[in-house]
Amino acid sequence: MNNEFTMKHSARRLILLAVCLTGFAGLTSCEERVPEKVQVPLHAYSVAVERYNNKGLEIIYPAEWSVLHDEAGVIADRTVAFETKDASRITLFFYKSQERTYPDLANNLEQQLRLRSSKDVKKFQREVVGVAGYKGIKLTWTKLGLGETKNEATILQLQAKPYPVFVQFHLFDADIEYQATTNLVPFLHGISFDPQGVNL
Repeated sequence: MNNEFTMKHSARRLILLAVCLTGFAGLTSCEERVPEKVQVPLHAYSVAVERYNNKGLEIIYPAEWSVLHDEAGVIADRTVAFETKDASRITLFFYKSQERTYPDLANNLEQQLRLRSSKDVKKFQREVVGVAGYKGIKLTWTKLGLGETKNEATILQLQAKPYPVFVQFHLFDADIEYQATTNLVPFLHGISFDPQGVNL
């Protein structure tokens, strides 16, 4: 009788332990974490690459892109921008003096471009996305003018602490699919900086 009680008691303890561990695993997997930096070899790119290195920041990027600027800016404490041959723009934003989130940046872009109110904008959509382990928001719309231009702006958070760092991909027309399938993930994995102190 005593043995039977002890076995039932032990079985209940094991079940309770299993439930607790499962719950804990579920909670920890739901936390929003900044992914650890994964070094991707240069051959991850299927195109020729260049290396940009300045003030504690190193970026491997497609040779067909050009560096537009690396400067302190009005929008952020430091912005580093690239342009593709089809005039799409890729920009990194470093915020040391203010707290920012990727919804903040998406909201600002929506307001600046009047994406919800302009008669020149149609098919506007906004969705939460994940790319290469980074969370963010993607905005898509068609801009009317002399013709129709498809736009896609994806804003991803690369780091939350000790200060926020983001990248924004603003792509146009055929560049949307080409860059997404060829360059964006290798570019994300080719960004290296000391999380504690990129020089601004």
